[in-house]
Parts: sequence; structure tokens; C-alpha cells
Amino acid sequence: MLNFFKSIFSSKPNIQIESLDKIGVDIHSHLIANIDDGVKTIEEAIEIILFMKSIGYRKIITTPHTMLGGYDNTPEIIRDGHQKLLKTLKDKNIDFEVEVASEYYLDEHFLKLIKNEEEILNFGKNNVLFELSYMSRPTSMETTFFDLNVAGYRPILAHPERYPYIADKGMAEYEKIKDAGILFQINMFSLVGFYGKQAQHFAEQFIDREMVDYIGTDIHNRGQIEVLEACLKSEYLQKLINSNKLKNNTL
Repeated sequence: MLNFFKSIFSSKPNIQIESLDKIGVDIHSHLIANIDDGVKTIEEAIEIILFMKSIGYRKIITTPHTMLGGYDNTPEIIRDGHQKLLKTLKDKNIDFEVEVASEYYLDEHFLKLIKNEEEILNFGKNNVLFELSYMSRPTSMETTFFDLNVAGYRPILAHPERYPYIADKGMAEYEKIKDAGILFQINMFSLVGFYGKQAQHFAEQFIDREMVDYIGTDIHNRGQIEVLEACLKSEYLQKLINSNKLKNNTL
């Protein structure tokens, strides 16, 4: 983390984005206290929300993990945490919209939810945010893409730039995923090298090729506020905003 900040702040920024109002809505964060690897307290969530409001966001759709054996969250657990957050915002007279969905891990539990037509926390017009394993390609990946589309969902792949086994095969592999009807949500932090050079390279390539549908912060804790602030100096973030291809502000 220290080396990351040294590399970011030692370089001379060419731009300074004053506001992210053209993005407007963040669709990926972990701001429900103490149910996954995100914020530990509501107060920490409030601190992040206030910063995000100050840089131009008008709404956050926060997305705690749902992962079998890791974060066994249910819609009821997530909604309960969401209501507590909303109550605190109201009690503090903070006027800011926070909705809730989930970031689903592509595992047996997720496949069962789809197959059995059980409730999946989505947002907008049946948008479902999901992630893959970081270690190896799921054998059921293409089947899941198909099943989500048949079930009437609009699948959004979280941070595609961060899966080495896809990136190692090159851009053609990503194009196959896009051709399967999958929308791409890159992480803003990738644009400043937070997850390493490979993730940054592919996030930039997606922007160059106009493959990005959504951008998310994927912010987990107050310590990452500084990373989000560093993103305001990203030329590629400015390029993405100027492309007018993002769908965030339609939500």
C-alpha cells in the first residue's frame, strides 16, 4: 500500500477532475457494516459516503458479497444492514441516496439461486453484479452467462481486468465474454495501478476499445478514500467520462 501511494503521488498529475457528477452513481462498494470484508462500522460507511458525496456522487448502490462458505449473506441479512445504514443517515440529517444489491460470487450457491428462481438482489432493470474466482476459470462460466440471460437478468461482470487467467489469454478472450451478452464494470482503482500493472493495462484497453459499461469504486474501507482521491488525477478516468459510454448515471 505504501509503495502504491509513493508511485501515485510522486508522479506529476496532468489533470485534476473536479467532480464525478457525470458518473453520478457508484454501483460497486462494500458499505454494509460487518457482513463481509467491507466496512466494520456504520460510522466508517458514513465517512466514505460523505467523501463520495463531496466529489459528485448522487447515489451509491452498495453491493456486499454473497459467497457460499465465505460470506453467507441472504437478502434478509443485507436488507437489515441497509436499513440500519439508512436510519443513521436520516438521524444525522445526511441527504444522500443509498440503495443495496449484492456482488454474487459465481459458485454452486449462485447457480442454485438462478436455477430455482430464488431471489437475487439486483438493481436498475434486473442488473446483477457478479464476480469470478481470481485463481482459475469456473467450468460453469459460459453456462451461467446463458442462464442469467434466459432468466431475464442483465449480467454485469465485476472488475474483469482483475482475472489473470482471462487477461493472460489476451483481449480476444474478453471479446468472447462481451459477445455472450455480459456487461463490463471496471474498478476505478485499477486506473491508478492499485491492483497491479496487468489490471491497469486491461482496464485502459477496455476504455480505448469502448468496452466499459459501468465503473465502480469497489471501496471497502476508509483507508481507500485516499486511493479514490488519487483517481481524480487519472487521464483514463477522464477519457472514460468524456466517452459518454458509461451507463452509471442512467440508474
